[in-house]
Amino acid sequence: MAEKKLVVAQIGCGAFAQSQHLPNVTSRSDLRLKYCCDVNLENAENAARKFGAEKALQNYQDALNDSEVDFIMVATPHDLHLPIIQSAAEKGIHVFCEKPMAMEISEAWEIIRAVKHGNIKLCVDLNRRMAPSMHALKKQVLAQQADPKHNVWRYVETDRDEFPEEKRTNLLVRIQDESSSYRMIHMDPQHGGGSIIGESVHWLDLACWFFAPQVPVEINAWGSSRMSHGINLVFSSGDSATIIFDVCGTFDYPKEMFEVTSRASLFRNMFFVENRYYGIPGVSSEKFPLQRDGFKDVVKEEGFDAFMKKCDLLHQQAGNNVKYTSGDLVVDKGHQAMLAGFVDAIKNNTQSPCDEYAGLQSTLLAKLAIESIRLKRALPVLQEEWMPGII
Repeated sequence: MAEKKLVVAQIGCGAFAQSQHLPNVTSRSDLRLKYCCDVNLENAENAARKFGAEKALQNYQDALNDSEVDFIMVATPHDLHLPIIQSAAEKGIHVFCEKPMAMEISEAWEIIRAVKHGNIKLCVDLNRRMAPSMHALKKQVLAQQADPKHNVWRYVETDRDEFPEEKRTNLLVRIQDESSSYRMIHMDPQHGGGSIIGESVHWLDLACWFFAPQVPVEINAWGSSRMSHGINLVFSSGDSATIIFDVCGTFDYPKEMFEVTSRASLFRNMFFVENRYYGIPGVSSEKFPLQRDGFKDVVKEEGFDAFMKKCDLLHQQAGNNVKYTSGDLVVDKGHQAMLAGFVDAIKNNTQSPCDEYAGLQSTLLAKLAIESIRLKRALPVLQEEWMPGII
């Protein structure tokens, strides 16, 4: 299996598949794109021509009936994930699925059952956990926790012991976006589920990955499950993550910023292109290349300030209705690393980098957040609702 070129079928050929999945698949020499499938055959045909797929299909079942297909990439509306995954599992075909894995907890358990019985690998593209800048950030936080270092001028209270709260770590996720990012299908309760199900599963999963092996024990949310909202997630050792998601922002500034405070230090992730560290002697920043950079010959520097210059150049040459992430200016949020980890898991029969239980956990936390908004109170997170245990 390790030497075999894996055969891939893309299910769903919309804008996201053509901006991420298909370029990432075709950039790998160990993968062979055989099918592009879409209920809109014209979409499938256009994608097949653009990315060199061998055939365009309207019915994804035709791809699943091909014994050559090793795995599928699913980028369909959320409510279609379950039947597609079940059909693939019955054929022994591995699945790379867009987030959320499922819109309902019961659907997530059905997916887990199908994966288990089909003995396949499943990967949910909750990609932030695979972003290179996030791995670097976590590494710095863990190093500071294991052996705290501080600047010599730091004031330290000497007449008392530390309080327990002073030993905790807090993650702040700040999302500012424009509401026009989201089409009506994203807000449709049956097909998209709103911004918590459709978007905040990303950062709920990121928090769980970041604080592992701790587990979430309490969740409190406020605002709107459809659009702007906040979520506070408490973990088993007292650490916490707070997500602030706002759709009243602007495309003129990057969407995602992350801050971690721990052991009298501050760690900032600046939209996946730069990490800045404060309060630790000898450590200041790390910079990360973009996934696609059409302006690298004009602005040769890396990091956040350079990225903003490239955004300005993009805006100057763009027409109407172009977001800052368009075209050849795409930061590395971990999509390529997630696909690489999934391919390795198939070839070497190892664990998926974001498996079905992680998919279940993110759906469960999203549903609890929505219920917390409805009830206007914090809710417990019970481990038995998402830990492995299905037959």
